[in-house]
Amino acid sequence: MSIVTLKLPEVKYCQENRPEKCPYCGGETFQRWGGVAKQVKDPHLGEVWVYRYRCCGCRRTFRHYPVGIDRARQTARMRALAAIGWILGMSYRGSSRYLSAFGIALSRMSIWRDVQERAGQLERERYWKPVRVVGVDGAYVRGWGKTQPVLVVVDMGTGEPITVGYVDEKDPQAVKGFLEPLVQRLGISVIVTDDLASYKPVAEALQLE
Repeated sequence: MSIVTLKLPEVKYCQENRPEKCPYCGGETFQRWGGVAKQVKDPHLGEVWVYRYRCCGCRRTFRHYPVGIDRARQTARMRALAAIGWILGMSYRGSSRYLSAFGIALSRMSIWRDVQERAGQLERERYWKPVRVVGVDGAYVRGWGKTQPVLVVVDMGTGEPITVGYVDEKDPQAVKGFLEPLVQRLGISVIVTDDLASYKPVAEALQLE
């Protein structure tokens, strides 16, 4: 029996170390300036404690967040869980339901943003190793008063998202323009899609199986 182990980002209740430098002036001398409880969305923590510091140089105050915490309401662990649900094949609605088992209410739009953030992280980390087989699928996400078409490309070997773009999968020219740089850069030779007719001319034009 195969076992898959997923390593999620660590999240701590409070920051154990003092900041190394001031985010404004780069100063290295600080005075603790109180703290505040921050409500968060996380499978294990409901709130964390965030210390504030005052720089002895520029006299400005700033928050020093615990590991896995930033300005967002969701923790880094929560955002990773939301993205993993989609990577494992759940719809945005299905991901929202499975997260509710942890007592966490997360909208489909929030999950979409988490998936997009994860794809952006991979791109910033230059996660551009050669990939032979990719999965390509489109979705229509409702938000900001309209429905936005998106196209997602996933490494079929690892299940990791490669990139996400605002592309309508029903438009062959748009799909070709989106995939062509990836094919050239990653060495893609096979795409796995549904039976939507727009993918066939794209595969033929890019010489993909």
